[in-house]
This record gives sequence, C-alpha cells and structure tokens, in this order.
Amino acid sequence: MRRRVLNGNGSAGSITSRARDKDETEDITSNTTARSSGPSSLVGREIVIRKDPIPRNATKNNASFQVTRWAIFRLLGFVYWVAFMSAWNQNLGLMGSDGLEPAHDYWRRFQEHLEFPTAWQGFLEAPSLFWWIPLNDLHLNGVAMVGALLSTLIWTGIHVSWLSWLLLWLLQFTLVTTARHTSFYQYGWESQLLETGFLAIFLCDLPKLQLQLVPNCRLRFHLGLFSTNDTQQANPPSPIILFLFRWLSFRISLGAGLIKIRGASCWTNKTCLYYHFETQPIPSPLSFVFHFLPKAMLSSAVDLDLFVQLYTSWMVLIIPLFGYGRNLLRAAGLVQAGFMINIILSGNFSFLNHLTIVPALACLDDACWPTWMAQRWIVPPASVTIRTTELSSSTQARQYSFPPRWIGDTCLFLLIAYLSQPVISNLLGTQGHQVMNASFDKFHLVNTYGAFGSVGQQRFEPIVSVSQNGHDWHELEFPCKPGRVTRPPCFCAPYHYRLDWNIWFLGFPPHASMLQNRERWMYRLLEKLLEPSSTKSLSSRKNDRLNQPAWWNLLDSTSVEFLRNQQSQSSLRYAKVDMYHYEMAAPLWTILQDYYENFCRSLDTTTSRNDKPKAVYWWKRTYKEPLIDSVKWDPSQNGLVWARGRT
Repeated sequence: MRRRVLNGNGSAGSITSRARDKDETEDITSNTTARSSGPSSLVGREIVIRKDPIPRNATKNNASFQVTRWAIFRLLGFVYWVAFMSAWNQNLGLMGSDGLEPAHDYWRRFQEHLEFPTAWQGFLEAPSLFWWIPLNDLHLNGVAMVGALLSTLIWTGIHVSWLSWLLLWLLQFTLVTTARHTSFYQYGWESQLLETGFLAIFLCDLPKLQLQLVPNCRLRFHLGLFSTNDTQQANPPSPIILFLFRWLSFRISLGAGLIKIRGASCWTNKTCLYYHFETQPIPSPLSFVFHFLPKAMLSSAVDLDLFVQLYTSWMVLIIPLFGYGRNLLRAAGLVQAGFMINIILSGNFSFLNHLTIVPALACLDDACWPTWMAQRWIVPPASVTIRTTELSSSTQARQYSFPPRWIGDTCLFLLIAYLSQPVISNLLGTQGHQVMNASFDKFHLVNTYGAFGSVGQQRFEPIVSVSQNGHDWHELEFPCKPGRVTRPPCFCAPYHYRLDWNIWFLGFPPHASMLQNRERWMYRLLEKLLEPSSTKSLSSRKNDRLNQPAWWNLLDSTSVEFLRNQQSQSSLRYAKVDMYHYEMAAPLWTILQDYYENFCRSLDTTTSRNDKPKAVYWWKRTYKEPLIDSVKWDPSQNGLVWARGRT
C-alpha cells in the first residue's frame, strides 16, 4: 500500500505501509534520510495513518470552500456550454453570411471606421478574436464549437485551468462583440456571463515564479495549466475572490429589486404576478400553474420577491468572522439560490437564473454540501498524525512564490472597487433614474443588472404567415413561442432561443415602433421567405440540416418541412405579420385532464375510429391588428413591395 507524505524538503514522497493489526488503524514507522549537502539531515519520524472512513460530521464546522469551488466550476462550465451550443445552432441563421443580419459587412465597416493601426488597439476598443482572424461562417461556427468543447471539459471535470476560463471568456466576448450591431445579443445575461467567467479565472491556480532555496537553490516558472486534487488542496479559493463573487450576487439581486420598485406601479400594488406568468417571454407548462394560483397567494409572492431582492441581498456581503456570521452568510446563499430555482420552475428564462445561482454559491462553505462531495474533495487533517519529527531547521524547505497570491487578489479587488463606482451610482439613482443591464467599461468587468422592471398586462404575439395566392395563409411556427392555440408550450431553459425572445419584444405596444427601432430583422425574414435565390441548392432529402438555409434552423421543424415542400416549387408569393391577443385558456390541471380523457377514449374499444379526439386548447386568441401588411417579392426592385398597392 502506497502513501504519499511530505519529506523534510517539502516535496511529495512515498512510503510503504503494512497493517500491523486487524483493526482499521495502521502504524507505520518510516526512516527517511534527506539527501542534502548540509551537515544536518532528517533523522527519522513515525507516522500514524488512520484508515477510518471520513465521519459524516467531519466537515460540520469546515469553513473551507473547496467543494464550493468545484460546484461553481461545474455549474458555470455548464452555462458556458449551453451558451455556445445555442450559438453554434443559431448564429449562422442570425448573423452569418445568409443570416437575418449578416455580421461580416458590419464588422468590415466597423474596422474601416475606427482605423486602428494595430489589431491589439482594436481589441482594446472592441474585444474580439476577429481582429486577428477573418470573420466568416467557418470561423463564426468555429468560435462556438471550440467554446462548447472547452466548456464540456470543465463541467465534466476532465480539465479545469485559468487558461480554459480565459479562452471561454475571449470566445464569448468575440460573439458578443460580433453581434453588437444586432439585437440578438442585447440581453443582460451576456454581460453577466462575461463578468462571472472573468472572476472564475482567479479561482484557479495562477502562473507564478517559484523559488526554492533548500536543499538546492532552484527557480522555476509554474504555469498552473493542470489542476489535480493536490494542487487544489495547496491552492484553496481566495477569500477575496469569493467576496467578489458575493459582490456580484449582491448587485444582481439588489438591482433587480430596485428596478421593480422604481419601474411599474404593479410591483408596489402587488399585482404584477397576476399577469407576469402569462406575458413572460416563453411560458412553460408550469407557467399554467403559477398563473392560475389564487390572487392572494400571488400578491404575497410579490412581497417575497421584493423581500429577497431588497433585504436579504445585503446578507451576502457578511464577512464570516464568527459562528453567527457564517450561518447568516449560508442562509443568504441558500435564499438567493432557492429563489432562482423557484423562477426556473415558473418559466423559460434562458440561462439567466442558472447563471445567477453561480455567485450565490460563494456564500456556502463546504459544511453546506452533501457528505459524499466533502469526502471527494476534502481530506481531514486528522487522518495523518506525525508522532515524532526530528528535522534540522537548516534543511527545512524554503519555497517562495512571486507574485504572492494575496497581491494579485488585492489588485483585482481594487480594480473591481474602482469600476464599481458608476454601478453604485446607478443603483443609488443619482442621475434621477436607474439604467438596467448596462456596462460601464469596455471589458464588461463590472455591470449593472435588472429584469422585468415593467410587466405587460396583456400578451400580444406577432404571427408570421405565408401564402401562394394571397387568400389561403399558412402560419409559421417558431421553436417555443406561442403560435397555434392547441400547441403545447415547451421546456427549453437554460437553452436560449434568441429569435423567439426577440419576437416577444414586438408584443410591446406600440408594436410598429418596436419593429422599426429594435426588430427590423423581421423584414429580412420576410425577404428570405419569398426571395427565389434563398431556395437555391436545396436538398430534396428531409431533415438535411447541412443542405438547407441556415436561417431555417431558427424555425420549428414543422415549418421547416412546410418550407421545404413549398419552396422547392417556388410557390410562396406572399407574406405578412399580424398581431394577436393571447390568453391562457385553462390551468394545467384542467388541460392534463383533457389529455387524460383523450387517452382513455383512445383505449375504449367501443369508440368509433372516425371519432376525433377532443381538441385541447392551451391558449385562446383574438385578432388585433396587422403589423406588416401583405408583401410580395418584386424581381425588378430585388426586394419586397406591398401586395395591395400600399405606399
């Protein structure tokens, strides 16, 4: 049996041990001679290694954060993976060469306008890898794929290092910068992911110079590229970095609470949740439970929401110097994480809530985690007892690192404190209003956050329709947004269907203003639907994603199949967008009862085969107004024209 121990010079050695009795305790006597040029040497030592399993309460009062770091890395790596997989599936359709808002032309004009003498100066203005590599579809997809692979290595625990986090940060920033001309990446969690990912770099073992004086003077450069249990134990999470994570959690929670009480009056009137679950961007099936809860319960939920975000958010800043402070800090982290889990259950909010849990985990020390996690990541010091040690002080290992870790952490703390000044000013409302989801530095290191400062009381959905003759219209479906009233809602979070989210903004009245100022890509979508060249080189095989236009990946599979059948014959001539008012038809338990009745009817042998199952309605809707009147493709103008002579 091999056991790793520390020799006199501080390096890891190994000894051979044999059990000397039948119990689970073994005494090992190891005489070790230190090879040193000095006159004195290590004489000997007796080591007792207990093989007892780690007791369940071994970490009861453990104030370390090794398991917490493990949890932060896994969850943040998973969020990165979801973000990059979403980019890989959708970015070519959104901003590729054949996308709704191509990025190549914008990026070329942007570079020509700034005229930086070097790529590095351009990077400092707008961080992106495309200052050094050309922006094309291959590289745009490559950025997403490399990010997905790196994040997979992290959340599966295969490899974690400061370099992998830095690369993920650069890759994500490249996508955000590339999409700055569009509205597809204008969400608060894009900056939140960048800020959280940047802090994660400093939870790792960082590069440093190591100077060892005894027994032989040696200088080496430690890269910190490979993380093992030994290196993690030797480099525990810095309290300063953990506090910066909690500072981020505090700003997210407080900003969300303040934007509510300063925004729509329904938050102070305790009525916002009467319609929030119906009007949120992408409702899930469970939204049909929350919406039909008693109004008294929903009003109380508003109180709970504001209490968590405005009052308990301060608790995450507690410095755990004593027992009660540590318990308060743990409670604060559990409250913030639990509140996010509640929101995750109520709807599809992309990876926003999953990401917000990450900094809240920094409130939880290792005593808060299950025993199996502690046994995996913590080795109790009592498991190894050194009975006697005779070691000359002249041969003790003297090893120094430069720069000392605390210096780098302190510099980062001072930088974050300096960049937090405009954020604090924004939270205090010194300018007379609070800006939501804004960055005050070019690298998005410290940002301000907030969500749902205003809540719509009615849900309006734009419905895109196409036609062959201008009379018979076929409605197109998107992956998760409401469309057909009988179509069940989906569970998609933390995945981000970007076009579905952007369409939701068109539901805010006045709809035409939102179309003209933020979501002008809708005209480009109609062009793609009717433009003859968009069907060129289509494969006749169904579900062939490699041989279909990239923007088709933004639609539901049923709509893709319809377009494949229609556009292969170039039969689509007209398109339009209409606004409908949507309301939830019934609570989930009633809808499930209808499905159950249909299932029982299908099993009833006395039922005629011609009897159709009862239609199950999730929504009811009424027509409101046209958003874009009927248009058609005009080859002479190489663009859309009004189909009914409108000017």
